[in-house]
Amino acid sequence: MSDIRVVIGGLFALYGVILIVAGLLGEAVNLWTGLAMAVFGGAFLLWARLRRLD
Repeated sequence: MSDIRVVIGGLFALYGVILIVAGLLGEAVNLWTGLAMAVFGGAFLLWARLRRLD
């Protein structure tokens, strides 16, 4: 059984890292948005890891 939280968390984390890199090279808005997205994605991945579906 596949858990959608892993997919959502992975995508948010990936896009967050991309925005963090873009923020380091350019605008500060991208940096803050990327950090927020990475934290949100990490929380989803942690939630999926701690509360597995049986």
